[in-house]
Amino acid sequence: MKLTAKTLLLTSVMLSSHAFAATIDLYKSKNCGCCTAWAQIMEKNGHEIKVHDERNWSSVRQSHGLPYQLGSCHTAIIEGYLIEGHVPQADIDKLLKDKPNDIAGLSAPGMPMHSPGMAKEGAPYKDFQVLAFDKSGNTHVYNQY
Repeated sequence: MKLTAKTLLLTSVMLSSHAFAATIDLYKSKNCGCCTAWAQIMEKNGHEIKVHDERNWSSVRQSHGLPYQLGSCHTAIIEGYLIEGHVPQADIDKLLKDKPNDIAGLSAPGMPMHSPGMAKEGAPYKDFQVLAFDKSGNTHVYNQY
């Protein structure tokens, strides 16, 4: 089989765009539209979403050390990391690429108006922070929008 440079380039671009695609376990209320919008963004980026419509998933949050004040409307587990709320894809990609041992997860606390799943489609993300936390509840700013 003869491979051309163009074929190799196209294949590498296609593979690299999904290099960090992972299965996401999403815990949310069945009536939450913004959670569904966030999940759709993740699906567009190549992730498979397994939705768990629950009334209470605090045990999932507690097992990963999520501080109460970092809570949001939905919780996702991706490759062992907890993602709380409307965290942008770019921050998740960086986390999955770097695989830091000292971070249990990321949170966009509350429901930031200009975050993925909350912002109008195509609008820039702004006016919120993504916080990293460890299993002891220590936090630091991971990214600023």
